[in-house]
Amino acid sequence: MSGFNKFSNVLTSQMRGNAHPTLSRSKEVAMSKKSPIAATKHLTGVVIASVCLSTSAFAQSEADAVYMAGAERVHVGGLMRETAQRMAVASCFFDAGIEVDAYSAQITQGVSDYDSYLTALTEGDAALGIDTAEEGRGLNSTIYSVSSQWDRFKEAALGRLNGEGPTDGTDYVSRHNLNMMHTSKYLLREIIADYAIPPALLQSDAFTLDIVTRQPALSNQISKEACGLITGNTVMGSTTRFDKSVGRFDASMGALINGFDSLGVSAPPTPEVRASLEAIAADWATLKADLEQVAGSTDVTLALSIDQQFEVINGKFDEIIPAYIESSKSGL
Repeated sequence: MSGFNKFSNVLTSQMRGNAHPTLSRSKEVAMSKKSPIAATKHLTGVVIASVCLSTSAFAQSEADAVYMAGAERVHVGGLMRETAQRMAVASCFFDAGIEVDAYSAQITQGVSDYDSYLTALTEGDAALGIDTAEEGRGLNSTIYSVSSQWDRFKEAALGRLNGEGPTDGTDYVSRHNLNMMHTSKYLLREIIADYAIPPALLQSDAFTLDIVTRQPALSNQISKEACGLITGNTVMGSTTRFDKSVGRFDASMGALINGFDSLGVSAPPTPEVRASLEAIAADWATLKADLEQVAGSTDVTLALSIDQQFEVINGKFDEIIPAYIESSKSGL
């Protein structure tokens, strides 16, 4: 975008400085008397300059509209990452025969949501704050690759609802949910690389949005790992992944509340957001006591309680993310 601005500014300068220099009234009269053709050329130049300037301004406006939605695109990428793990959580409980109706509905909703996010990134979706279609060939290629992997994942998830696939918990969703999450994560990184262009979106704001939208995905991952460990689904549940995700969520909470400039994490944009983060941290402190009971447990009510507490936490994150998006545009 900086290249476009430079081109636009140079073009504007040339048009204003060279296209139609100011003439004295006596010279204008002389021109009108002595050279009608020259006068006509002069007027034509003025018209052309005006058209070029208005075209340049329109093109700049169009470019701004594309990049102004950078924060919203980062948010949608984060939602894709979160949804991939939410479907994995639901599949774990569904496979274990726990709250089957509720979790089958979550799988169905997850499919609908992920499809809508892909559409928003490619075609735009005003409801998600993205008013223009994606024009970048590289990013469109990445989105297409994600779509191809998603189609296979979606087919397997819906197949499980229809009783298809193995019954030992090692179906495609169990084995590939992390791949789906990481694929969404890589797409998010490309979105940031393409759209984190000042002043529309600062790198620090984009990175902070990445972290704050990652927390719900980590919530779902921890819940999925807890479900797998408690129900004996060794593909879904791993002690190593469980511990790593808990540690990452904990560290990220501290960075979001206090800011971490050396890592590019900005402080909360408003006192209200900080208060909300502190409330989430209090919920998290209570939840960690339950997480410490997961190792060696077979209590499915513990797994359900953990998932329900994370649902509350994720709802609170959903409420504050718009403030981060709004703050990212404050310099414009």
